Amino acid sequence: MKKHFAWILALAAAGLAASSCIVAVVDTSDSSLFPGGGEFRRLLPFQAGGTVLFDTSFGNIEIYGWDRNEAEVVAREGGNLRPGIYWLGFPGWGGAQSRVQVDSIDGLLKIRTRNQEGGERGLDFLVNLPVSVNINPLRCREGNVLLSGVYGRAVLDVRKGDVRVENFSGSLDASLGRGNADIELLDLRKGDEVRITSTGGDIILYLEKNAGARLEASAPLGRVESDFDIGQKLPDQKVKGQLGDGKATISLATVQGRISIKQVKE
Repeated sequence: MKKHFAWILALAAAGLAASSCIVAVVDTSDSSLFPGGGEFRRLLPFQAGGTVLFDTSFGNIEIYGWDRNEAEVVAREGGNLRPGIYWLGFPGWGGAQSRVQVDSIDGLLKIRTRNQEGGERGLDFLVNLPVSVNINPLRCREGNVLLSGVYGRAVLDVRKGDVRVENFSGSLDASLGRGNADIELLDLRKGDEVRITSTGGDIILYLEKNAGARLEASAPLGRVESDFDIGQKLPDQKVKGQLGDGKATISLATVQGRISIKQVKE
């Protein structure tokens, strides 16, 4: 479930001066990324079941679950690329001047960025967290978000960018502006609440074949289609039905897009 940051390795072949290729590594207690590029890295104690508050303006975010009672936060100057692909920022390119602040107290981990005046380029984050975690909320103005291999509760608010959730269990509230949602939910249980909305994008929801939930879906300018029998002829623009025992609740809505409910491939 854990992935690694991908660095661009062909720096020497690019014929750049050695001074322009140096990337400093920071591991400092003041939790700040110096202006002009580089890397921020912080490893700190964080117990399973804790809560994460994540607030950033620009840049991609990848969050993975791991079997350690620690949180690792890595940030690098970057651009808006798809999750899994990272761009190495060079000092001075785009005038990016951002700061990272990481605070942890009483089971609450806060990760925040502040763009200094005139700064436009954002930060790409790689974050490792205990598999049991509550992310409430994660706010991102522009960038793609990947959440993988955790369970608990997650509230995601992305104004512009795609959201991908894989191998997730629990309650999920994902609100997107302009962007697509690709969501895999496993082990749905009684009391789980799932709400996914997008103003301008498609929603794809993957469920296990034995999933049980009360379902509502709306795509007024698109259509709703499903691999599951929900007691209604499909495709349609509005759907209300039940899957299995109906113990969980699922609400899906997109203004300009399609909704697809698919079965997880075994």
